[in-house]
Amino acid sequence: MFRRLDSFPDGLSDVEARARWRARPEAAEGGGLGELLADQLTSPLVAVLGVGAALSVATGALGDVLMIASVVAANTLVGAWQESRAHTATKALHDLSARAAPVLRDGRVQTVVQEELVPGDVILLASGDRVAADARVISKEPFEVDEAALTGESIPTLKSAQAPAEGGRVVLDGTDVVTGSARAVVVAVGEDTRMGAITAALAEDSNGRQSPLDERLGRMLVHGLPWIAAGGLMVTGAGILRGRPALTQLALGASVAIAAVPEGLPLLAGVAVAAVAQRLASRNALVTRLASVEALGRVDVACVDKTGTLTTGTLELTLVADAQDAQAAPGELTPALEEVLRAAAVASPSPDALDAQSHPTDVAILRGARSAGLDRGLGERQAESPFDPARSFHATLAGDGVRVKGAVEVLGERCTRSRRDGSEVPLDEAGRAALLHRAASLASQGLRILLVTEGAAEASVEDPQDLTALGFVGISDPLRQGAADAVRRCSEAGVRVVMLTGDHPATATAIASQAGLPTGEDRLLTGEEVSGLDYETLSGRLERATIIARTTPLQKLRIVEALRAAGHVVAMTGDGVNDAPALRLADVGVAMGRGGTEVARQTADLVLSDDEFATLAEALVEGRGFWHNMRRALGLLLGGNAGEVGLMTASALAGRSGPLTTRQVLTVNLVTDVFPAVSVAIQPPEHRNLARLSREGGGALDARLRADVIRRGIATAAPSFGAYLLASRLMAPAAAGTVAYTSIVTTQLAQMIDLGQAEGRLTPSVLGAAAGSLATLGATMVVPPVRTFLGVGPPSVVGLVLAAGASGLAVVLGRVVPVGDGG
Repeated sequence: MFRRLDSFPDGLSDVEARARWRARPEAAEGGGLGELLADQLTSPLVAVLGVGAALSVATGALGDVLMIASVVAANTLVGAWQESRAHTATKALHDLSARAAPVLRDGRVQTVVQEELVPGDVILLASGDRVAADARVISKEPFEVDEAALTGESIPTLKSAQAPAEGGRVVLDGTDVVTGSARAVVVAVGEDTRMGAITAALAEDSNGRQSPLDERLGRMLVHGLPWIAAGGLMVTGAGILRGRPALTQLALGASVAIAAVPEGLPLLAGVAVAAVAQRLASRNALVTRLASVEALGRVDVACVDKTGTLTTGTLELTLVADAQDAQAAPGELTPALEEVLRAAAVASPSPDALDAQSHPTDVAILRGARSAGLDRGLGERQAESPFDPARSFHATLAGDGVRVKGAVEVLGERCTRSRRDGSEVPLDEAGRAALLHRAASLASQGLRILLVTEGAAEASVEDPQDLTALGFVGISDPLRQGAADAVRRCSEAGVRVVMLTGDHPATATAIASQAGLPTGEDRLLTGEEVSGLDYETLSGRLERATIIARTTPLQKLRIVEALRAAGHVVAMTGDGVNDAPALRLADVGVAMGRGGTEVARQTADLVLSDDEFATLAEALVEGRGFWHNMRRALGLLLGGNAGEVGLMTASALAGRSGPLTTRQVLTVNLVTDVFPAVSVAIQPPEHRNLARLSREGGGALDARLRADVIRRGIATAAPSFGAYLLASRLMAPAAAGTVAYTSIVTTQLAQMIDLGQAEGRLTPSVLGAAAGSLATLGATMVVPPVRTFLGVGPPSVVGLVLAAGASGLAVVLGRVVPVGDGG
């Protein structure tokens, strides 16, 4: 092995290790900027602007070409910046989770970060360490490794250089050393490890997915291309038929095409997504893929792990009960119940032996005993048989007898007596059935129930028999504070929460009830049913399910597949490597930041740094709010474009010259339209009206938006055209064009302010955007160089009156044709 790796038992030299690291691809600085920029140039929007630029070149309007080129450059940079921010956030998350690794170099122990390990390094492993690379064990002493992160198996695996099987001689990146210590020589690092290969494959698949918003907007732009071309040709042809110069009409046709293109769309979408991502980051939710912000708003089913997400993930002793009907919390125990708790504490590891690898159940019982003042002398014991999953009990010989705690079903069969009112009574089959019924009743409170027993000093700790049932201890994983409220908020926003757990169905149902989830026979599924039912039956059961008990990571994948096949948009939480396929398949994969594996975090779209379900609920509400705001913002932006096209087309058909030039159109689209639309798009969601948000999924960008755009297009074009016609009779053509330019801006601003008033959301940002747009409009009409470049004249009293009248009429028209829930 050392010969193949060109290494030694004392490790590599520091110089050799650094040379090998520099030779790895990971050491090279990643560029990627050129690729990011190129990706932004594939939009249909860029194609239309390119045609407009070509027509401008043909007519000699080089100033127009420069403006169009500036627009394309600005949109490209904005899009690349947004993607770069997402990559930076993901890298920061990876850096935060980087692990230190003790390594032998030059015969001395050094500590390096995981990324600096190279094949041939000799690493040192100890209890509690997480393995930082795939490595071959070179020490003979056996030690145990928990490989659950990779295999899902909870039982530790024995490792040694002398293990008979190949798997026993290899440790894998991301697994945990449970007991013992060892040395191992690194054979693979980074993406060459088993975990790295999984991460890379999942990341590559995930990166190929297109944003839902990009899909919809791209589809809208593609479908709109024939109409844009038709509008441009109509205007050009109408002018040529009236004897106007062809080049002049080509320029006018280019203006119509450019008027139809929402040049500010990339900025609007990018800023809106960034605003949501920033708000989520401040609330402990890190967006690792920008498209997930959009997907969040379409989620209608959230599959959530119980442990550590809905609950705290920390076990507590909640209840102590006798074998009859008495029970109490640890701080309110009677002498008889104190005897039960003390026996349970004795039948646990010695408090002095507790460490990070101790079983959480034992830790909870010993803490409960300490809080009740029953921990004195617990370390005094003559013999002990630790808990073993195959036996399901822990037995301790201490003082005058054996104390045993464990699974009710197992220990109940070993009991021949029961403690009642301080006396021991024989336990027959009916008594055992009553004992099991008592345990089931306690478990229905959401508790994990253990039976506590005692036996004579002569009883074997390895195989205790003839035991006396003393009572029960109940362990719980308490519901997180705010979890029930978060479930309620999800329901109000139209998201059904499905709780996934490995617990017994009775325990799962109790926790679900505490969390406010609907319960009942039709609401409960088990992992066995998930695996055994055919897809059609499973899909039908999942339509009402809110609890899935005794489930495994592999079954999560089938749950996601069935829900998505039924048309649902699914969010799925997970923390292990085995959860990664389900996280990838889900529309929104959600990983835990504290307890999650590196693979889960890198596969996920969203990482909860506090592991709180309330944070996920907040993210889902933010996603709903994103679509709600985007529909309104796009209605304003695209409605403005439709209004400009309508104004230009109507003027051409009426035999008038073009009221707006290419430069004026670009100024309106980039400045006076974008600011108001952005101010609407970045607003926080309406928490007070979650019922409205529940109706605002991604489908709002289809029929609803089209109707909204038509309505706002009419409300913009008709009054502006009317003002332009009146101005044409009262003023010179140049002054009439200035009125058209002013009206097209003010009609859109008036609709935005009216929209804000109607929704009760006339926020400072909206008012500020309106003021900024008006200031820009004024500057283009007053500042001489700008005025000359754009071809507009100074404002006149008559022109301002006409524009004001057009704005008032636009508000009226915007209300006359209601759309959806009021638009």
